[in-house]
Amino acid sequence: MLSRYLQKDIFIISSNESFHRYVRENLPNGDYVINGTASSCMEARQRIMGKQSAIVLINIPLSDESGTELASDIAENSDSSVVAIVKNEQESEMREYLEPFGIAVLGRPFPHSSFHQAVHDAASAYARLQIVSQENQRLQTKLLDLRIINRAKYALIQYLGMTEEQAHKYIEQQAMNQRIPKRTAAENILKTYDNIR
Repeated sequence: MLSRYLQKDIFIISSNESFHRYVRENLPNGDYVINGTASSCMEARQRIMGKQSAIVLINIPLSDESGTELASDIAENSDSSVVAIVKNEQESEMREYLEPFGIAVLGRPFPHSSFHQAVHDAASAYARLQIVSQENQRLQTKLLDLRIINRAKYALIQYLGMTEEQAHKYIEQQAMNQRIPKRTAAENILKTYDNIR
């Protein structure tokens, strides 16, 4: 099930060109692709706007800012999995600051295996978030459907003197007869009775 959502686009933010090169040359096996790069916070904010990436790698610090605020902004305002790469001596401090935002922290220098593991973990976290997000959307739609159907039921009760059970059956019958969803049948009923109010 996860593989359906395993988009593997990577956006790289680093002021160090050798880091860009390292990522390009050392991506783990699989369908990982780089869909953008930036060398500063300002450039990253411009380029990442409206672009969805599964993984954002930020090599901290950046030339114009530390990059921690950018990392937290991306984590809070997108579905992307963010991995911050920091100096080994700053790793525990950065981990304490960034992990509450859901940002993974990797100390450098690091072996290839640690880099690969961080990328795989970030891709898995992104896939899991997509599943949760889709389920949340489904539940939100269902809740909205129920609200509209209930409003239509109460309009039928108020204007036609039906019982709640009769109103419920009426909406179901309208949906079945017209071969439309119950929500659409309820919306049609509301259009009729909203004009009376």
